[in-house]
Amino acid sequence: MKRLVPLLLVLLVGLVTPGQARDAEPNPWEVLGGMLRKGKQSPLDAVRPAAPVSKVEASELWDAFLTNVVKRSAGESGDASRRQEFLLVLLNGRYDGLSMLASEAAVPDPLRELFLLSWDRLAPALRNLAGDLDAKAAKPFRALAEAGDALKKAQRYGDSVGIHITPETLRQLARLVLPAKAGDPLAYDLALDPELRRIFGFGAPLPPAEPSLLLSARLPSLPSDPLSWLVPTAFAAPLAAPLPFDPETAALARRLNNWLPTPGELPDYLIEMRTLLLRTAETTLKQRESAGRALAEPFHVLYRHLVLATAWQESCWRQFVRRKGKVQPIQSGVGAVGLMQVYPVVWRGFYDVTGLQTDVGYNGRAGAEILHHYLRDYAIGKREHTAVGDADNLARGTYAVYNGGPGHLTRISKPKLRADLREIDDSFFEKYQAVKAGNELDVGKCFTGADQSH
Repeated sequence: MKRLVPLLLVLLVGLVTPGQARDAEPNPWEVLGGMLRKGKQSPLDAVRPAAPVSKVEASELWDAFLTNVVKRSAGESGDASRRQEFLLVLLNGRYDGLSMLASEAAVPDPLRELFLLSWDRLAPALRNLAGDLDAKAAKPFRALAEAGDALKKAQRYGDSVGIHITPETLRQLARLVLPAKAGDPLAYDLALDPELRRIFGFGAPLPPAEPSLLLSARLPSLPSDPLSWLVPTAFAAPLAAPLPFDPETAALARRLNNWLPTPGELPDYLIEMRTLLLRTAETTLKQRESAGRALAEPFHVLYRHLVLATAWQESCWRQFVRRKGKVQPIQSGVGAVGLMQVYPVVWRGFYDVTGLQTDVGYNGRAGAEILHHYLRDYAIGKREHTAVGDADNLARGTYAVYNGGPGHLTRISKPKLRADLREIDDSFFEKYQAVKAGNELDVGKCFTGADQSH
């Protein structure tokens, strides 16, 4: 049988002409054959797999593929809940890549691993979307779902089938749904993407960041035209202007952005940082309401507490630290940065990555916006507070998602949770309870060795 596989693939490729996936009712194996043909990949050569890409390359390639497909698909729907379904697929896929990079475990074929982790989330979303559209509009999305299913099934047979998940395979998959003139669907960058924010209900980009004067050198600049590669989508509408800080809060953010407190300055610094965080929460509540994503008023106090406690847990209310005589953005071992420890690789496109690193006000607004999204659309949306009849469960569930991604919403109720995650959750909840009791300035206890200067 193994000897017949290359011949069967040759016959399979011959069954399909370019464009058939778009113009006919999709048959999964015919669509996959058409992809191989259009990609000029000989099935006889396919049984000789190329060397797997590295973890870093795989995470970027898969993220680029997933972002382009999800963005295109969600943009075809006017249903906010359908778009949220695709956003969940995107964020989970990005967290999969982050987890892979954080792990020291060897992964023989990381691109294949990421495909298999995400496909069972993406395929149902594509089929749900196809069910919402008319027959013609639905065909490319149904074709992608069927081809991906066939590709997944082919992985069961290993090298004997010879259909591998390569960068070119992903390009051909993505091009089933992308416009003919779209650029490389595997191009990866960190540029801000206003269209991505619009599609997923985040509204206009945050006001531009103001880099700290404490930094001795500017961080690498990003592409000057982040809009040049956008894929046009349906239901496009002008974005409302971003809601800036009021002048007093902007001045406060600027002052804190250029201040590393000495031990003697710490009490004043913490009082001012508390003010900034609370004003950031208020600004975010107003901005999200203007974007049609209002948080119900009974949850506003909980949200303010959540912002203070999360910033305490993540960074002890710091944006910068001094290392070896140089001021640097505070950064975790897996790349989260700044006051709210936002992951650039998870939130690329939604935020200015340089701003996350260099501006405490910008980083705070990004983290507060992410918390608002997770609280409103996940914790409250999934009725996490009703599971045990405790509103504090909303805060705990929201933070669990903030810390580990959407798949972690219910981890606080799992009796056999990993010890390190249990410790993280307990540490956060201790801080959250302190904030509720009015003791948020206890955050000062976690400052040590402040040899920093104003």
